[in-house]
Amino acid sequence: MKKLLIHLFLIGLLVSNFQLFTAFKKSEINVDLAEQSFVRKADPEIKKEAFEILKSKCNVCHKRKNPFKIFSLKNMDRHAKKIYKQVFVYRRMPKGDSVKLTDEEYQTLKNWLKSKNFK
Repeated sequence: MKKLLIHLFLIGLLVSNFQLFTAFKKSEINVDLAEQSFVRKADPEIKKEAFEILKSKCNVCHKRKNPFKIFSLKNMDRHAKKIYKQVFVYRRMPKGDSVKLTDEEYQTLKNWLKSKNFK
């Protein structure tokens, strides 16, 4: 009987920790995307400006190291959520010391991403 109670307690502890973890992950993503809800749709020029940044700063490296993820005007909206996470959340991109984004380029990308409604 004692072993059964211990097992039930451990199972309950695991389940509650899992629920806390999943709630935290959901809230983390919601916080990341919450910034975008108050922003109006951006004009088409922002997309073109963002594409110029992706083309000149991102595609340079992607052509060599990840040729299946070359950005174009047609596919960049589809990759907006991943771009947001890699550049602004995880800060993994751009990689290395050779390519840097200026504050203005970060802001342009952020403005374009805010116009996207990815949920």
